[in-house]
Amino acid sequence: MEEGYYNSHFQKGASSNPANYRPVSITSVFGKVMERVVAADMLDYLLSNKLLNSNQHGFLSKRSTLMNLLESISDWTISLENRFANHVAYIDFSRAFDDTVCHPKLLHKLKSYGTEDVLHQWIGNFLTERSHCTRVNSVYSPFEYIRSGVVQGSCLGPLLFLIYICYSECVKSVLCLQCFDAVGWAAGRASGL
Repeated sequence: MEEGYYNSHFQKGASSNPANYRPVSITSVFGKVMERVVAADMLDYLLSNKLLNSNQHGFLSKRSTLMNLLESISDWTISLENRFANHVAYIDFSRAFDDTVCHPKLLHKLKSYGTEDVLHQWIGNFLTERSHCTRVNSVYSPFEYIRSGVVQGSCLGPLLFLIYICYSECVKSVLCLQCFDAVGWAAGRASGL
């Protein structure tokens, strides 16, 4: 079983609220180098095989959240110019990174994307049989078994999260994915315009 230590990094809000801290895994230099190599190769494979949705903006080069906002505003403006009403919904995935990624489902999705057996097993080992404790100042929590989520502070974690939330191009709605958020909209005729 892999044991890890987390430093808690304050995000925002009341510093007395533990939910306002983000756990960041402390990993070895060798581990980070290995993760970077795996992540770079996986991303190249996903992009070259068009396995990531073209509306994905977070974690991709030249596809920032600013580009997401500019594309959204452009689409909304065109819709309004054509006398359509815009209905917009934002979804915040920021807390999903920690605990909603189901390891068996992620591994199944990776397998369906054509992940080779050795890499698939390596990622499975990377995700499962892990435990962690959190350090705040010089105080350590007891070790806890990690049942879901991806490792925060890792090089591979964001890509695995992206794969987990990515959906097929065949979805017939407009949905732009950012790093930890999604924005969806629909346009329709507004009465009285």
